[in-house]
Amino acid sequence: MDSCMYCLCFLVIISPFVAYNAQKALDMSSNDSQILRRKRALGLSDFNKLQGNWKYSKGEIEQMFEDYYKCLNEYNKRENRINEAITAILALEGQRVELKCPTCLRPDQDTKENRLFWQRVRNADASTTHISSKTKGIKIDKDLTLVLESVDISDAGQYYCVKDGDSEVIYQVDVLFNEPQRTVSENKTLELLPAQKLVDHNVKVFTHWSEWGECDQCDKNGRRLKFGTCMVEKIDRNKPIVPIDIPIMTLYPSGVPCRSTILSRVISHLPGIGDRKSEVLQGYCYQPCPTTPPPIEVTDASGKVVEIIEGGYHPIDKKPELPPMVKRDVKHFATGSHAKISCPTSDKGKVRWQRGERPINPATIRRQTKGRVFIDKLNRLHIRKLRIRDSAPYSCWAWRRHVATIKVIAYEPMNEDIKHYITYGGLVITIVGIPLFCFCKLCFGKPKRRKR
Repeated sequence: MDSCMYCLCFLVIISPFVAYNAQKALDMSSNDSQILRRKRALGLSDFNKLQGNWKYSKGEIEQMFEDYYKCLNEYNKRENRINEAITAILALEGQRVELKCPTCLRPDQDTKENRLFWQRVRNADASTTHISSKTKGIKIDKDLTLVLESVDISDAGQYYCVKDGDSEVIYQVDVLFNEPQRTVSENKTLELLPAQKLVDHNVKVFTHWSEWGECDQCDKNGRRLKFGTCMVEKIDRNKPIVPIDIPIMTLYPSGVPCRSTILSRVISHLPGIGDRKSEVLQGYCYQPCPTTPPPIEVTDASGKVVEIIEGGYHPIDKKPELPPMVKRDVKHFATGSHAKISCPTSDKGKVRWQRGERPINPATIRRQTKGRVFIDKLNRLHIRKLRIRDSAPYSCWAWRRHVATIKVIAYEPMNEDIKHYITYGGLVITIVGIPLFCFCKLCFGKPKRRKR
């Protein structure tokens, strides 16, 4: 009985302290939630005050938020929210590949606050690595677009854009040395390969087309290209593929390329898949060259003209965008090898090459060099059976913008026999020399003088 009274008195004494601490914790959590709510509901006025040192004009800030809310509306659409869907991408070695992360970044928040990053799982060794902007050959833009400047076989694998521990998008990237293609003129579209259903195997083979590329000339007749990739998908997603099913195919809503590593060897070599080529549709175009924009009149709130800006100039309160720097590189190739040079740009139809100051005409260079020098459909410059006189700076241009200059240096490779003699000679000298040096040191070295 006495123990019960003691417990009751103890509870009565400490109850005010417990209530005070609980109220204090509740107030703190309420304040934290209010701060968090205020942070999330940050308006344009607060954003202007907090980010006054950004040197952005009011119109630019309003445009940033307008683009952000437009991105949210697109992201929240049901058709754009496919859980764990995988997008298959087929690229040729040396091609530039861009992988977009479908997420919306607030203009007033850093990407580190959103905990967004890229991961890669290589096909070669199944290793998972974190991708940063310091990774060699990879660039991450401000909108978190991952750019593979020049893909290699080792870049093949799955790429994940991760936000808060969940993958926003998954890409399956396959890299090939060569993709069989057939070129069809725009006025002969009846020659394009039709879609084909292999009912006995529950697969459908078709061509997935890209958009038309840009015209490669201005103020004169040029050409434009449209690329079609051979794709495979299930006819009935609920039934297996015969003779060997590929369950992961259900994660590819747009299908997979015919030469993808996802397909087993048996399926990829089926008649109608293994012998089907990708296609290139070639068309002709005419596009006028860009001209100097007309003068711009800047008015105040009453409509009075306060400033007239000539074409090519920018208003004082608007920061002009600086053109990107020209990329420069040096590549060494042995004589007799096949040199392949890629232009680091995403423009597929506007690229043109020149050697020094002399332009390279893609329509005539193959005939002039008897097939030794040519430009392929991905605008890559090829030089077969490289010679010493091929050493020169090669520049690529996208429209009127100088993108990169790559200096090619051809060198005579060392004779393999001489290389072996040098290697074996150095090995023999090392094996014989080290024991001989130790023996001489022990036998003929000066004896140490004893201290008296």
